[in-house]
Amino acid sequence: MAAETDLQFDGWTVNRVSGEITREGRSARLSQQPLRILIELFDHAGEVVTREQLVKALWPAGIVDFDNGLNVAMRKLRVALDDVGDLPRYIETLPRVGYRFIGKRGAAPAAAAGASTRPRAGIMLVLGLLALAGAVALGWWVGVDKPGHAQSSTPPHVPSVRAQELYLEGLSLRSRRDIEAGRLAREKFDAAIREDPDYAQAWAALGESISAQVVRQMTTPAEGVPKARAAAERALALDGNLVEAHYLMGQIYMDHDKDFAAAKREYERAREINDKAARLWHHYGMWYGQMGQIEEALTALRRARELEPMTLLYGGNYGMLLYEARRYDEAIAFLRPMIEANPKFDQARGVLARAMIATGDLAGAMEQLQARSFPGLHQSDLGVLNAKLGRRDDALREIERLEQRGREGYGVAYDQALIYTALGDLDRGCEMLTRAVTDHSILVNWMRLEPALDPLRGRQCYAAADKRLYGDKGTGD
Repeated sequence: MAAETDLQFDGWTVNRVSGEITREGRSARLSQQPLRILIELFDHAGEVVTREQLVKALWPAGIVDFDNGLNVAMRKLRVALDDVGDLPRYIETLPRVGYRFIGKRGAAPAAAAGASTRPRAGIMLVLGLLALAGAVALGWWVGVDKPGHAQSSTPPHVPSVRAQELYLEGLSLRSRRDIEAGRLAREKFDAAIREDPDYAQAWAALGESISAQVVRQMTTPAEGVPKARAAAERALALDGNLVEAHYLMGQIYMDHDKDFAAAKREYERAREINDKAARLWHHYGMWYGQMGQIEEALTALRRARELEPMTLLYGGNYGMLLYEARRYDEAIAFLRPMIEANPKFDQARGVLARAMIATGDLAGAMEQLQARSFPGLHQSDLGVLNAKLGRRDDALREIERLEQRGREGYGVAYDQALIYTALGDLDRGCEMLTRAVTDHSILVNWMRLEPALDPLRGRQCYAAADKRLYGDKGTGD
């Protein structure tokens, strides 16, 4: 029998003290932070509870990176309540404001004599027939996919609690920029999969972590891309409607295969499934940018930031798009406070340095580059800056360093093209740009926007590289 202090809603019973959560004979236990979030929202049902209120309730003494901690705790709560679909059943998110409990409070009514013990099944059948008749598309809640996709009769897989914990720990690590956490996040996702091999979301997260290591030039394409693709395919085999798997496959098509039309198809499919997935909008913004459609790219990144305003990746890449749009002063003003608050955010420092180079602040750019721990994705920054400073020998040494990385299996020709172009050696810049289309250079996808390539625009080599990269594959428009 439920105690008077228990939380009761829609068949759930939650003990305020122990965190034990039960429904239909199944039980689990909420950890303290998700439990305290639920209590706070439940006690203010129907009212907006701001993020600040929740932070004070969870961490009255204050903590470092509390927004990330709140996001992780909220995700754990949603998973426990199976409230992770497109339409919230219990917890409504108000972007940049807070949350609201929208569940129906009170104990579930007892079933009438002779009534079915599974009333939802009958409702689902009726609604499913309506959907098939074209009256309504009900989505995941009734087990019917959106129009044009087959109905699934298989109940969704519920990962083990331990696997979920490992997965969420991996997501938390993945979001950090104060340390190089990519390998640590990957280990967590690997562990989640060992705990539960049928955990589709963990497979997708593992694939994205591997792909990100390739993009950041920490793993060679030959080693990483097949593993990322295999993880994406495994996730899709387990759950064909998993939005994370579709936008991961889109990223693989875009960044590694240079198949932009296929990438767009995956992003569109993901958008059909859930158009409120922030990471989808981030990837879509990158796609638009690589197509040279800067305003659409900025709009998509703003959407990602609205959905997850504390995710640094989205802010850093928004600053990069401002640079690519030649809005250098805006990029500098946007990135400076971000870096001051997150001094280890090397990706943003690199973008800030490039914007400073473009405005002539070469000393400021050098200060930013010297503060980085690792050059990461943009391996050409120091070489370009040395070229602008007139230090030709130092710039050539950077080209040679990149040549060595090329022998190790990384795509480097695009970075070399940028340095040669900064040195004024446009013929060698053309040669390297031509090679970049096929040597696994990740950044060649940005050739349509990159300001540092302006001296090559109008040359035949630039037009040929653009046609070879985009012409046969199209953009899906």
